[in-house]
Amino acid sequence: MRNLFLCMKNSQLTQSVFTFMVISLLATSVLHAQGKDSKGPPKPKEITLTAQGGWPISITYYESSNAADAPVVVLLHGKGGSKRTWDNKFAPILQQNGYAVVSVDLRKHGKSKGNSVDKGGNKNQKGRAKLKLSALDYKSMIALDMEAVWRFLYKEHQKKHLDMQKTAIIASDMSVPIALNYALFDWSKIPYDDAPVLAAKTRKGQTVRAMVLISPVNSVTGVTSARPAMRLRDPLFGIGFLVCTSQGDSLDRGSAKKLFTQLTPGSVPEGLRTHYVFKEYRGKLRGTDMLGKRLGLELDILKFLDRNLKKLPGDWSDRRPRYDREE
Repeated sequence: MRNLFLCMKNSQLTQSVFTFMVISLLATSVLHAQGKDSKGPPKPKEITLTAQGGWPISITYYESSNAADAPVVVLLHGKGGSKRTWDNKFAPILQQNGYAVVSVDLRKHGKSKGNSVDKGGNKNQKGRAKLKLSALDYKSMIALDMEAVWRFLYKEHQKKHLDMQKTAIIASDMSVPIALNYALFDWSKIPYDDAPVLAAKTRKGQTVRAMVLISPVNSVTGVTSARPAMRLRDPLFGIGFLVCTSQGDSLDRGSAKKLFTQLTPGSVPEGLRTHYVFKEYRGKLRGTDMLGKRLGLELDILKFLDRNLKKLPGDWSDRRPRYDREE
């Protein structure tokens, strides 16, 4: 009986110590997430950007308390959706975890539908019936809409409000080919000619370092995922990929697995295994409908971004060419 009492006492003591450690770790995590501002992160701002050609692009900007130390997450909706799905569910969580966040309404979606009939259909049309997307629309999302977002990030970067050199894109269904093609475009930008050797030149692009692709489609009209996927999978780019889908998604038909295969190099070095992750979740939900359903999607994204974005080496640096800087 005495031995049993001692065992129970030791077990209670161990449990108490474990509980104390968990509470301490959670407290440390909260302090880390708040960063430099103990009052919490700034309130989100609704901003309208202007893409080249004049199309209004609506974004919600969640500035981070971590200022120049804050990695960036850009959130893209699916077809017929809007940034509201991110604003209501996941964007504030990312901000609380130390990220600067931009949720985007791509053209002809949400608050980026324009004013004229030819931009958004007849004014009497509502919902998805009003949504008519052409190959030109999808290509404009890449070359114009996303570039307008990047110009905004550049300005915030230069103000030391964030570090755009550590940027992730989270995309859902339709926006996956948009995100992949823009990432390739970003990495294809030629550096400024401001140094004698390439390694020392100031980069114009090469900011996308992680991508989360939820319920991906492999193509939309005029735009496919295959080419950028095959290019970006090279470990030399150092981009991390998390591909997510539901086990019962009837519209998937193997699209997620096919894309993950295209994104994964034939031989992955041991140190880069966590760069390429494929996750399946229970149920039949698709895209951003998977958010807020206790499937574990949000937690998996946070863990992935922590490993492949937040912990990347390197500090904030000036992205202006050297000949434009005040020395």
